[in-house]
Amino acid sequence: MVKKAGGLFTTAYLLLIFGIYPFYMHQGYVDIAEAKYHFLIYSSLAVLLILTVLGTVGGWQVLHCRIKQREPYLIKWEGLSVTDMLVILYATEIFVSYVFSWDREEALWGTEGWHMGLALLLTLCGLYFGISRFWNGSRAVWYGAVLASGLVFLLGILDRFSIYLIPLGIRDPAFLSTLGNINWFCGYLSVVAPIGISLFLFGEKRKWPYGIYVAIVFLAGFCQGGSSIFLFFGVLFYILLWIAVKKKEWIRNYFLLVSIWGFSARAAGVLRMILPERYNYERNNLCVYVTDSPFALTIGAAALCGYILLRRWKAEEISDEIQKKVHGIMAIALAGGILLYLVLTGINTFWGIPGFGQLQVFSFGEAWGHGRGAAITAGLEAYMQMPISRKLLGAGPDCFSAYVYSLEEIAVMLRDNFGSNRLTNAHNELLTCLINTGIVGTGLLVGIFVSFAVRCMRKGKENPGLYLFLVCTVCYFIHNMVSFAQVLNFPFLFLLLGMGENRIDKVKFFP
Repeated sequence: MVKKAGGLFTTAYLLLIFGIYPFYMHQGYVDIAEAKYHFLIYSSLAVLLILTVLGTVGGWQVLHCRIKQREPYLIKWEGLSVTDMLVILYATEIFVSYVFSWDREEALWGTEGWHMGLALLLTLCGLYFGISRFWNGSRAVWYGAVLASGLVFLLGILDRFSIYLIPLGIRDPAFLSTLGNINWFCGYLSVVAPIGISLFLFGEKRKWPYGIYVAIVFLAGFCQGGSSIFLFFGVLFYILLWIAVKKKEWIRNYFLLVSIWGFSARAAGVLRMILPERYNYERNNLCVYVTDSPFALTIGAAALCGYILLRRWKAEEISDEIQKKVHGIMAIALAGGILLYLVLTGINTFWGIPGFGQLQVFSFGEAWGHGRGAAITAGLEAYMQMPISRKLLGAGPDCFSAYVYSLEEIAVMLRDNFGSNRLTNAHNELLTCLINTGIVGTGLLVGIFVSFAVRCMRKGKENPGLYLFLVCTVCYFIHNMVSFAQVLNFPFLFLLLGMGENRIDKVKFFP
């Protein structure tokens, strides 16, 4: 009875967060950050309280059965995985960081409009244990997540072309759909969109609905205007190819996925040509350059040809030897690409390379990445100036802004770059974590998701559904190398962590 009730409550909660939460707004965009946070924290605390009561009852039943030497109750209470232990240590560390924080009030609730403080972080840690122990694996959650996020992305596409289905008093091209500004839009997309994309690639039935979803995701990515989406695209296709090479059907689906990406890019360009007056964002960005060039369309056409050829492929499954060779080539290509970028950026930054002068991405400075260079520089300098105790434990959860602006020279530099806008993060998640929770908290956070990702990769061969969680996790962290945690992406990451931990020893579960 306890397990059944817990399963119903967790499923209802997950449907609420994946299906309703992204649409919730109060007074339009005016109070969107505060409205999202209050919706999330109140609903999360309510279900966490219920699950705690159910967990206490379930624990008592286990103890009672043990006393009478009966079989354990239906809930698995014994044993903690490595991920479980790391979550416990992480929760402990952020509490200690809060106790010794630079600004305890800010650390408790988080910076206004941001709210990534102790209250939310501890709530998410608690929900991880509740979901991982109680969730019943309902497929309705996957369907709800795909349907709701698809509608969110569709609204974003329409907004970009001045077609507003939701009446709002204030309109700003930098705000999209029901999520907020472009950074929040891309952050949400980076962690939620891989759900439907993974179902398209690895699922066995009903491909066409997920195909439509994939096209909407890619079109939304190309239309929104932020360049960070290409980091998401890059890591998405890289990790999917790493996995897809294990099975010929997945490789075939992979080529189809790439073709949809290429044709979606061209579709974005065509829409701008058809509706030039309605397109309401700047045209001097990477999204426009790619969608107006033949590059993406050529890739899409080539991938479609590859998909057609693979449909005729009658060979056996891909051998382990071929998989290892492909993985080796991919690893070398990745390492070589990163090294080449660093070398070119270093040379161009200090000495200059003819023809690279207009390419800001190859010149690191305060202006790099639309001001991200200044944010990263501020974060690095602030961390270097921290005493050893703060280097270990940080300034406190979500205390980046309070601490960095207390350092006079750094504050002056930030005001020169951002004016009256207050910087709340380093636009690099790990660097932000170093300031907020120190090297201990950052190490534990990374350890949580590395341990989880490794287990998903190892057990994915028997349970392909686990690859979904792996892809979401990797895409989130790589995208956030130039972005940040906020209430529309980090909570989803922790919920998926709990869901994945719940399914990690279960049978195949893809819809």
